[in-house]
Amino acid sequence: MKYTIQSSKYVLKNFFYVFPFAIVPALFMSLSTDEVALNYVLERFFDGNLRAWTFKTLFSSISVLNFASWKAIAAGGVGILALVLGCALMMAMLEKHMRIGKRTFNGVFSKLNDNLISTCGYAILLLAIYELWALITAALLFFVSRLTTVVMAYALSVIVFLGMHLVLLYLIGIFYLWLPCMQITGFKAGEALYYSNQLSAPVKWKILLGQLLVMLVAELSICICAWYAVNFLWFTLLTTALYALMIMIFCVRMQIAYFDLDNIDRADLIGYYRR
Repeated sequence: MKYTIQSSKYVLKNFFYVFPFAIVPALFMSLSTDEVALNYVLERFFDGNLRAWTFKTLFSSISVLNFASWKAIAAGGVGILALVLGCALMMAMLEKHMRIGKRTFNGVFSKLNDNLISTCGYAILLLAIYELWALITAALLFFVSRLTTVVMAYALSVIVFLGMHLVLLYLIGIFYLWLPCMQITGFKAGEALYYSNQLSAPVKWKILLGQLLVMLVAELSICICAWYAVNFLWFTLLTTALYALMIMIFCVRMQIAYFDLDNIDRADLIGYYRR
């Protein structure tokens, strides 16, 4: 939880410096979210009719691209491209601020060439992991929903949902510090992955439990938005804010954790520059 608390404080203190990099990808990720499928899954869960779940609605409700329509696929694709660009710029700004204590946008775009390829590879990897996870999770939930014993179906659906989250976070944990390690050290991909895992190994599960809490709270919030939002506009505005917050915290946590575990002094805490 330490890094989650520190990253939350950093985002609050430096909100207007990190938010511009997160808002555009967050908007398109919101537009790719299938509110109708999510609502359907929730309604069937709470009215005791799990057998009405279909694989398509389950997958559409949790997938980033969701494949519900060409508009959703296009919004998801643009969101991923915007995420790569936004995170590459955000990571450059975070590294500059934490290395020399200077919190400005000057020089951030010149760092884009160095960060773009690594960020793109990292984003594609995480997207592939997540979409495969969504596919398997939807299939397992659909399978347990076919059980004739209602109590068993509900119990197993909750176990599958939480258990698959632990699997997802474990996989993400393998690569969690890979991106800042590549960008800060300049190591090749394989060397950076090995070194970043060495650094994170002693505290990996503490990092993952903090990330699990953030993820579950965010997912619960998105479900509440889908359930209570009065129209599509409100749903889009609220989920955009949530996605932006998740993006900012995810990137900031990576950088804070890497600086701490690699014993790099953070100049932003010392204040070499007047802001």
